[in-house]
Amino acid sequence: MALNNTYENYSYDYNNSYDEEGNLSTMCEVYDDRKPTAVCYATIFCMSFIGNGLLLFSLLCYENLKRPTNLFLLCLTLFDLLFTLTLPFWCVELFHHWVFGDVTCKFMTGAYFVGIYGSLMLLTAMTLDRFAVVVVRGDWFTRDRRLWCARAACAGAWIIGLIASMRDSMASKAQKDFDSYFCESTHTEDDKVGYYMQLVLLFLVPFVLIVFCYTKILLTLMSTANRQKHKTVILVLCIVIAFFVCWGPYHILIVLMSYYDPCKYYRLNIAFIICRILAFSHCCMNPVLYFLRAKFTSVVSRLLCCSPELGRNRGTMDLSDFRTQGNTNERDFENCVLNSL
Repeated sequence: MALNNTYENYSYDYNNSYDEEGNLSTMCEVYDDRKPTAVCYATIFCMSFIGNGLLLFSLLCYENLKRPTNLFLLCLTLFDLLFTLTLPFWCVELFHHWVFGDVTCKFMTGAYFVGIYGSLMLLTAMTLDRFAVVVVRGDWFTRDRRLWCARAACAGAWIIGLIASMRDSMASKAQKDFDSYFCESTHTEDDKVGYYMQLVLLFLVPFVLIVFCYTKILLTLMSTANRQKHKTVILVLCIVIAFFVCWGPYHILIVLMSYYDPCKYYRLNIAFIICRILAFSHCCMNPVLYFLRAKFTSVVSRLLCCSPELGRNRGTMDLSDFRTQGNTNERDFENCVLNSL
């Protein structure tokens, strides 16, 4: 399966032998993770689809998209949804086999990699935006220029994601294994060089850049008391940390499995299965971080429409916004939220 990884098949070098009856048998058996993994993917799909759907609705209806951070979050949500929509296809393959043909195999593999690479490019752009605002603080970097740069970064993330995914997409096809078909990569051993180049350019380089920028940002924030900047930086930092915590171990295990046979290192194979599920669960993280940042009552009141007038304000809603509609009783605001649940 292409998403299970393009390169993990390098390490699956099974040694076959014949038993006493002359039947071909496998000397090494790796734990069959197909059904447990499919259940995990289905759970991740449901959580991500609901969470990112609510986040997309909240951003489009209630947030000011002329703020660069909100625009970045909107684009990240689209990448997460794109990645999420590939999960049902992999679930069908794991429970049964690939029944969708070569074209769908290539398209789903491409969408999978666009979601990964595009998200990382956007996280790098968000970090550079925070770096410019907090550390550089030049007068030339006005709100309009920031918005223009954010739009360019979102477009660039899509372009880079599409270009980077082409190699893996074109190498994927539905291949027959006994009586079943699976969406797998046709990469050879020599193609590992291309993978490592992508790993360095599209993962390690952004990681080093992000670490450098946030080191400077945190040092700068120690000498300032701007609470709003602190809140925005913390949100972006949490999103970045969530990405690398989820995807970092997965990439490390892929590299290790290209040198060590999981047949001989059984625990390595189990670790890879766990890390792969952790990596895929990342698409659920951004909605959680966003809604934890917002006040719970504010989010509930916006999504479940306490007042029709509240939806017209595209800023952040809370009790003070409720009062501006002619309501002065705090208990009325609480009752409005409770009645909506």
